[in-house]
Amino acid sequence: MPLRRTCPSALVLASAALLVACSDPAELPIPPAPYAPPPSSAVVEDGPVRIRRDVFLVPGVTPPPNPLTGSATPAELNAVRVVRYRVDADPPAPARAVAVLMPGFLGGASSYDPMARAIVRRSKNGEAFEAWAIDRRSNLLEDHHGLDVAEFRKDPEIAKRYYFEEEAAEDKTFPGFVDQTAVDFASEWGLDTTIGDLRRVVEIVAPEERKARVFLVGHSLGATIAEEYAAWDFDGKPGYGELAGLVLVDGVARQEGALAPTITEEDYLKGSSQEPNAYLTPGLETIRKTTRYIALPLLGLKIYPVAAVAGMRAMWSPTAITEDPYRDNAFLTLLSLTQVPRMTNRAAMGFAMDEASNGVSFAAVSCGESKGGALAAYDSLFGTKLIQPSDPKATYDWVEYDAKSPREHTSLDDISRSWFEGPSLDFAEWYFPARLSLDAQAAATLVLKETDWPRATHGMRAIHGASMDLPIFAAVAGLVGDTAALDPLRALVQNVPIGPDRPLAGKPRTDPDAFVVLDIVKLTHIDPLAGTDDGQGDVTKWYDSLTTWMTTNSPAGGVVLAPSDP
Repeated sequence: MPLRRTCPSALVLASAALLVACSDPAELPIPPAPYAPPPSSAVVEDGPVRIRRDVFLVPGVTPPPNPLTGSATPAELNAVRVVRYRVDADPPAPARAVAVLMPGFLGGASSYDPMARAIVRRSKNGEAFEAWAIDRRSNLLEDHHGLDVAEFRKDPEIAKRYYFEEEAAEDKTFPGFVDQTAVDFASEWGLDTTIGDLRRVVEIVAPEERKARVFLVGHSLGATIAEEYAAWDFDGKPGYGELAGLVLVDGVARQEGALAPTITEEDYLKGSSQEPNAYLTPGLETIRKTTRYIALPLLGLKIYPVAAVAGMRAMWSPTAITEDPYRDNAFLTLLSLTQVPRMTNRAAMGFAMDEASNGVSFAAVSCGESKGGALAAYDSLFGTKLIQPSDPKATYDWVEYDAKSPREHTSLDDISRSWFEGPSLDFAEWYFPARLSLDAQAAATLVLKETDWPRATHGMRAIHGASMDLPIFAAVAGLVGDTAALDPLRALVQNVPIGPDRPLAGKPRTDPDAFVVLDIVKLTHIDPLAGTDDGQGDVTKWYDSLTTWMTTNSPAGGVVLAPSDP
């Protein structure tokens, strides 16, 4: 009788079953928890003021199609994401003031994360503050699945493999970064679209409460957009008429009140090679044909998940030394290195973000200093003289901002967290619309006449700047660098007292609260947003000054905004 053969796989399964049956249940491996995306509503800080973060979409406006291709924005992209920070209470606490935060060039909503928390943290019983950070519609193009899974699993390497090694995360594979040709409709995501989307956010607040409660805050280019929103004409009504105040954080148009736009229509259409950063503002014809979004030169789109993964490592395994060729390739460019020495995860994030070493100076913070090896000077991407790690045999570590002498301003934990925490959120805007910065430059006088080409030909409606009667608060940090940059705006409104139905009604612009210019030039361009609110130093004074000013310029009481709004 022939021997009966047994399938090897059957033997393996039988053996496995026998082992399981004989094993102590306590020794069996615990299967991983089922994946769930980061929640849209969560308590993000449990301190004296418990802070909740809500993330939701607001329907936006419908821009025209690209006139060259006829391609229209898909319906699902006609939206703007709002990241709402508020006191955790049910029902929500009445908000005395709502700060609506417009990011700057290449900035996402989470670039405001530490500042937004600091605003809400200053809430008191019966007097709450809210902060609503804006993710422009272009942020909806980003694929954050790998980062969200990595955050859930507390494993940065999941994100690294998802974005760079074609490995699936929870059954999904990265389809690749979005190509310019796939978003030809984004050529029309300019100032009119952005201001229209922002208007939809402001309209969440009841009409009778907007003028009392809504403070529009802009950082960097976002400050110019905020100015233009305040001067914008909405069917005969000026934008400032439904704002309690205007806050400009290290950004200003500098062209307010000019007799004519400082950019010619020819340069608007064709682009200008005369500007120092002309590659960042292509002309409209190029935008419609090829360049719908701006990517950082040399670094490209890959830098965004690289930074987010670096932030995760710095938070979760700060002293570990991780080999990562994708990060190191970015460092070769970012720090102008020929060889990347060994460094802890905290040192890697520190070198990437600190003003002393970060080659992208407008994205830098003051977050401490390295230790463990020699440093050498180098010429950065944008021409400034910076330092880089120069000892290939050393292992570099990092000294925290508050252990450095003299003390600096931003904790690596705070800046790291802002790169990845939350559902589809991060510090950056991967696909910044080229049209937006171009339009913002064209409308920067705030007093466009009917005969000015931006208004006559392109429909830009920033026309009411000379009558803005709302209080203004400007904070000047390291990029603007000089409080005199606010002189054109001050001159534009100097004869316009604070308007009726406002707490400071009738006050002239010489009043300390009617037009504030705060000198915080010791802070980097990003420190005012990312700086650590530790109860001392210039960052805390800045947060205190802002919320005190908002209190001065809003009436007692508050508006209740339900979690389900809109």
